[in-house]
Amino acid sequence: MKIQLSKILIVFTILLCFENYAQTTSTYSSNIITSEDLKTILGKWTGSLTYVDYRSNKPYTMPANVNVKQGKNENQLTLLITYPNEPKANSKDKIKLSQDGKKLNKKEVKTKQDMNSGQIQITTEYFGKDNNKEALIRDIYILGEKKFVIRKEVKFETSKEWLKRNEYNFTRLFN
Repeated sequence: MKIQLSKILIVFTILLCFENYAQTTSTYSSNIITSEDLKTILGKWTGSLTYVDYRSNKPYTMPANVNVKQGKNENQLTLLITYPNEPKANSKDKIKLSQDGKKLNKKEVKTKQDMNSGQIQITTEYFGKDNNKEALIRDIYILGEKKFVIRKEVKFETSKEWLKRNEYNFTRLFN
């Protein structure tokens, strides 16, 4: 009887360990970003930039466009951002994926979610400074055929609430 009970406990323990391993592996692999995920946003987009002004603490929205091009390798995209009403503010940025797919722009990927609309949402979090204050910073990327969003949210050490610091919200231009 003791031998049978021991065998049952061993089998149960092995199954429990296997289940935990499977869950860990599943969660881990779902947060891996691929160059194919990034290719979704290649092309020309139109939209806006909304940001919270540091002085007034009020949101301001302005038109913005972006042309997303392949970077120097499959893990890098170049963003050519233009502001029709403020051409002097035009800029160039990059989205860079680590070789192992675990980091985006050198920040650890916390989540990758498939959304119902065929889009994916990627979230990174890191500690940094915003407005000269220590904060947890969250970057959210929504990538899809018709929609492309980059959002920065901030949670200060003294707060429980997330503040949306800025958001690029683009829709695809079809030529």
